[in-house]
Amino acid sequence: MAQLNHIKILAAPLQGITDVHFRQQHYRQYGGVDEYYTPFARLEKGRLRDKDRRDLLPERNRGVPTVAQVIAKDREEFARLCDLLQHLGWGRIDLNMGCPFPMQYNSGRGSGLLPHPDRVAEIVEEMRSRREVTFSVKMRLGLAEKSESLRLLPLLNEAPLQLVTLHARVGVQQYKGTVDLEGFETFYEGCAKPMAYNGDLQRVEEIAQTVKRFPRLVAVMLGRGLIERPQLGREWKDWVKP
Repeated sequence: MAQLNHIKILAAPLQGITDVHFRQQHYRQYGGVDEYYTPFARLEKGRLRDKDRRDLLPERNRGVPTVAQVIAKDREEFARLCDLLQHLGWGRIDLNMGCPFPMQYNSGRGSGLLPHPDRVAEIVEEMRSRREVTFSVKMRLGLAEKSESLRLLPLLNEAPLQLVTLHARVGVQQYKGTVDLEGFETFYEGCAKPMAYNGDLQRVEEIAQTVKRFPRLVAVMLGRGLIERPQLGREWKDWVKP
């Protein structure tokens, strides 16, 4: 199992579930997670929602490896969110380009960004202007068509991204139906950035099968599987021990 030891376990952001209380408790009780992603922060009347700000306060996240996530429809929103998070002390920011809920994608946020390469290009330019921040993105194969993510590949390959996490569904599916491993593979083959797989991993054996199929992965992200089986990350770490 030594060849699988390099795979990191990431905890997916789930709105209303994986807040700071969940992250603190899970990290201390179960462990096995290398990074926890916060539920997305968004603007409300030009400022962080109070609940988002409370969740992102550095003193509340101290001791738990955490990545702050934001959701934005354009460069202006993204820049404002980066300003606010940097002011709080965050140096690692993940952009949500995968939220599958209609309220978000109909407003052009989350997976609603994927059909708009022009907006993504402007956000990438904003990332380039902030050399003091490390960026990543979490996305889907598309909003309605998996070709949407493929059209973004040239932009993403040139973007200053530490990681691309791809959920192997399109946004309008939400969490229904099966994951599209062939669609994931097409994107994976063309992606020059480090990648993480996300989607329907609920057992150690499923993680292993995914990593063996996509050997360039650096991480897998667990969402509902970790909620249903909170020890899953620890089980993986034990399973791959030399």
